[in-house]
Amino acid sequence: MPTGLQHILNVGGQSLGNSRLGIEVTGHNISNAQTPGYSRQRPDLEPNNPTQFGSLILGQGAKVARIARAHNEYLEQAVRRETQVHGKAEAYEHNLSRLEGYFNPDLSSTIRMRMDSFGSALRDFANMPEEPAMRIHLLETANTMTTAINVTHANVSELQSDISEELAVECDVASQKLKEVALLNREILALQMGDESRPHDLEDRRDLALNDLSKVMDIQVYKDDRELFTVRGPGGQLLVEGIYSSEFRLDYDSGHKHPRIVCTDFANTKTNDVTDKFLSGKISGMIEARDKHAQKIRDNLNEFATKFGSSFNEIHAKGFGRADFSEFNGRDFFEGLDTQLEAAEQISVSRLIQQDTNAISSGMTALTPGDNVIANELIKSLKKPIFENGTATATGFYDNFVATLGSATMSAKNELKAAQVVKANAETQKEKISGVSLDEEAANMLKYQHLFTASTKIITTVDEMFKTVLDLKR
Repeated sequence: MPTGLQHILNVGGQSLGNSRLGIEVTGHNISNAQTPGYSRQRPDLEPNNPTQFGSLILGQGAKVARIARAHNEYLEQAVRRETQVHGKAEAYEHNLSRLEGYFNPDLSSTIRMRMDSFGSALRDFANMPEEPAMRIHLLETANTMTTAINVTHANVSELQSDISEELAVECDVASQKLKEVALLNREILALQMGDESRPHDLEDRRDLALNDLSKVMDIQVYKDDRELFTVRGPGGQLLVEGIYSSEFRLDYDSGHKHPRIVCTDFANTKTNDVTDKFLSGKISGMIEARDKHAQKIRDNLNEFATKFGSSFNEIHAKGFGRADFSEFNGRDFFEGLDTQLEAAEQISVSRLIQQDTNAISSGMTALTPGDNVIANELIKSLKKPIFENGTATATGFYDNFVATLGSATMSAKNELKAAQVVKANAETQKEKISGVSLDEEAANMLKYQHLFTASTKIITTVDEMFKTVLDLKR
């Protein structure tokens, strides 16, 4: 390009445009300073190709080569990874704490407290088996104990149902995020113009959607040759490829105790059960709490009710009561143990004893009002090691599984604290690179303002030179 006043004017005009664009980008950063997931942008300047003028090589000003995005892909992956770990730890700890709350020793209505009251009432009954008041008291404590078992079982069962409902919500959230990533892939593909001009705001939104998805489940993200994201989930399940996405939903007809999580293909025609393939994220923590710990507690309660009630019934059936029940035996104290439903849900004091406490067996021999042999045998049964292969009593078995739950809950709390620290560190490192500093942007604003003023000075100077040249012809 030949040199001259026009050339200088072009250089000044381009410099003016560069300064204006810098102010626009700075304003865009400031306006998005509080936007979640936004990455700071900056104009990258580079000199234009020089030109030769005689024996001289002259520069031709500068141009904006690209609008760069302050983004570190490896830190983004680290944040997603730690978000997955934190999501699992948070959901896991939350649900274990809820489960542990049903066995809090500070509560007066726990099974353990009711068992102690029942044992105390049973000893009083053995001392005075003929006293109606002792029989009524034993019935009342037995009713409160079985009610405590029923209520605790119902609470655990309700917690599992609550978790299943929450899982349905999280599946909907995951499906929406997958659709959003696929849609953003489509929009980015339509707008991108090579590496020099990319829709950074859309890429930020896509990263934010993936981070939100990471809270829910473990994912792996890959880039194809078009810079579009492919997302795989639990067990390597393909979730997003280009502009296509899968969906998650619950299957209530799987034949399992609890609804299963299935993932569809892109055409929504086939499903794949991925319930047991989640490794991290909220869904993983919720499934582990529901299917491992809550179900184990539920199974323990059923075992507790079945073995304790059956053992107690076996002894009670040998004995004789008083009045109308002093001549025959064979009566159970507890019922609801032989149904197809769960024992902890159904156990109760038999209706016969509810109607008449004289049906409570106390003696080994018929028509012996003061006989308390069976009553004493019933007291001994409370200390009989019938659980855990004959190594634990009823109260010992209860204390063991409650202590195991407490230990798991404490570990979950520690894991959550550690996950919070690691996640916060990763987010801080990302924020240092991608975050908007208002002080820095204010300084950039002043810089571009001064550059703009200096660029206008070039133009006004050239304009005066043009006037001088024109005046030479007059």
